[in-house]
Amino acid sequence: MEKVTRKTAEPVKFGAFGGVFVPNVLTILGVIMFLRTGWVVGNAGLRNALLILVIANSITILTTLSLSAIATNIRVGGGGAYFLISRSLGLEIGGSVGLPLFLAQAVSVAFYIIGFAESLRFLLPQSDTRLVSLIVLVVIVAVAWVGANLAVKTQFLILGALVLSLASFFIGWSPVENWHSNMGPGFTDGHEFWSVFAIFFPAVTGVMSGLSMSGDLREPSKAIPRGTIAAVAVTFVVYAAQMVWLSRNASREELIGDALIMQRIAGVPILIFVGLWAATLSSALASILAAPRTLQAMAHDRVVPAWLGRGWGPNRDPRIALIVSALIAGVCLLAGRLDVIAPVIGMFFLATYGTVNLVAGLSVLAANPSYRPTFRVHWLPCLVGAAGCLAVMFLLNAIATVVSVLVIFGLYSFLKRRQYKTAWGDERSGIWFAVTRLGLLKLAASRQHVRNWRPILLVLVGNPKSRLPMVELANRIEARRGLLFLSQIVTGDWQKLVPRQAPVQKSLEEFIRNNRLSAVGKVILAEDFEHGVSTLLQVVGVGALEPNTVLMGWSEDAPNQVQFIKAVKRILELQKSLLVYSQAEWLPHHLEPVIDIWWRARINGGFMLTLAHLLQEGGGGRWRNCRVRVRRIIRDRGGKEKATTALAKMVEATRFDAEVDVIVSNDPPLEVISKASERSSMCFIGLALETSQDETNPLAAFKPVIDVLKGDVLLAKNWHDLHPTE
Repeated sequence: MEKVTRKTAEPVKFGAFGGVFVPNVLTILGVIMFLRTGWVVGNAGLRNALLILVIANSITILTTLSLSAIATNIRVGGGGAYFLISRSLGLEIGGSVGLPLFLAQAVSVAFYIIGFAESLRFLLPQSDTRLVSLIVLVVIVAVAWVGANLAVKTQFLILGALVLSLASFFIGWSPVENWHSNMGPGFTDGHEFWSVFAIFFPAVTGVMSGLSMSGDLREPSKAIPRGTIAAVAVTFVVYAAQMVWLSRNASREELIGDALIMQRIAGVPILIFVGLWAATLSSALASILAAPRTLQAMAHDRVVPAWLGRGWGPNRDPRIALIVSALIAGVCLLAGRLDVIAPVIGMFFLATYGTVNLVAGLSVLAANPSYRPTFRVHWLPCLVGAAGCLAVMFLLNAIATVVSVLVIFGLYSFLKRRQYKTAWGDERSGIWFAVTRLGLLKLAASRQHVRNWRPILLVLVGNPKSRLPMVELANRIEARRGLLFLSQIVTGDWQKLVPRQAPVQKSLEEFIRNNRLSAVGKVILAEDFEHGVSTLLQVVGVGALEPNTVLMGWSEDAPNQVQFIKAVKRILELQKSLLVYSQAEWLPHHLEPVIDIWWRARINGGFMLTLAHLLQEGGGGRWRNCRVRVRRIIRDRGGKEKATTALAKMVEATRFDAEVDVIVSNDPPLEVISKASERSSMCFIGLALETSQDETNPLAAFKPVIDVLKGDVLLAKNWHDLHPTE
């Protein structure tokens, strides 16, 4: 009998519409839209109701912009908001927010189901709310158990029902006399603007429902911004139109007293019930999909036991986490009364939104070279969004806010103690000293990662006044994101040199001040240049703030050539990245405004791309307006299209704005570079020193290129695992 081999099923991935837009819309257009918007308009009046909508949506859109920025900067994995926060601020903060977020998502399932059961009693007064709630829970858990694919398809049906319900409402037309009286406020029962705002605000939350599905998206970095921003815009229009329509077609008494005023206005009243049920069921379904995935992501990070994160099927559906989420929701349904828990759960959602805003703002201010989101947001709106979330938390329920903050800080302290403990001084000067000391020690003890790489340059300037172009280049590469050491090596007899060290050091520091450089000056006395370089590389810096890259000028001075070559070898032996700079022969306006990067290997190519990015971002200078061109040489003309596509994808993954150019040639590579980049403003060439034909001078092969190229040249050798696609 012939054996049949089955192919492993490919995981089903979703796009911006099905994976982000739909779940966000279905969560935002929920129970409050059907049962509370009329009450809001009746109390606040149309003008104030629209103002409430604008303020609430302003916080939502700021959060949306922040999460879009973060999501386009890193490869988004499963876990949604927890993933973004933990990867940006660390495991402790991510876990302290992620655990309450999971509980909020799980308990929200019960909230929405109870809303459905209560609305059913309008048509079936004798129905048992608790029994109906448990049956509905079993059904939506069954849908989620089959997998996200079925759940997303189910959401399309629910979206259709919701659209029909809204269409029925908007075709209804029964204008009331003197509807203009609904424009102004008419607060009742001790309510005022902010109390009405507090009741309405939860309606515009839900922007992270799609984010929670991040692990099931085809291209999260594209789908999340597009789907989320579109959902916020569409739901804002729907709410605004609904408020206007309600004010035209119902009296103030009806708006305040009739929770189902939309049914009275609708052209087909029964469809309002269909929409209400669709809203509650869709929100419950979105929550039962989100909660297990948040728990699964935390299990993978060992914040919770690892067995909770086990997945099944090609999509690795989190069925154990689903059962845990369903049990939590079931306990809440059996308890019946959720009034005490409800405010705290709302706080956890807002705390998550505020943390996302804070992450985005701090990321911009920190200005890591690795922070290159394709969706850019200024730090100010991010921090305003964080402050807005905190303010709304207090407006909704001050006591619940305090409880939520205490829970989050408690979890943070617990997770932090699992790793390390910290201490602080108690006087002002003592605090500043402790902060500085702690920062250095933590940096030294921290695990270095490619995303944390910063340019810490040791620049061998000699007489800095004669090396101004190289100093300017170093200053632009540092770009106020790393650290710059300007070093001068004074060689000769030690006894004769000692009196000169202080004056030379003072002169170097004066040069730094006069040129307004963010740099540290260091003068070294040494017997020869090689020993001076060796000493600098071993003593310059504090803790982890030691140079990772050495920048030196190209030398053709025969008497110093031997020392120059020895210094290069010493730098490479100490495994520091090396940059050898040759100053442009022509003036900038005679050159083509382009930075050429000759790609040979990923590790060197990524290093040079990062340097080019820093050159452009480092303020003014002649490189700011240059376009970047990544170039590669191949020998087979038939492989040009494939090589171009591969290079383009690689550059796209780095999130750099650069052109690609594949050159087909059988000539020696350095000869091709000489011809193709002769007039480029800057040319980056990777140093493959292990292939040098001259054992005594590893840079000798590059002299003909230096002689031909008319712009600036940087020969680069990277010793660090710097990949800009991370």
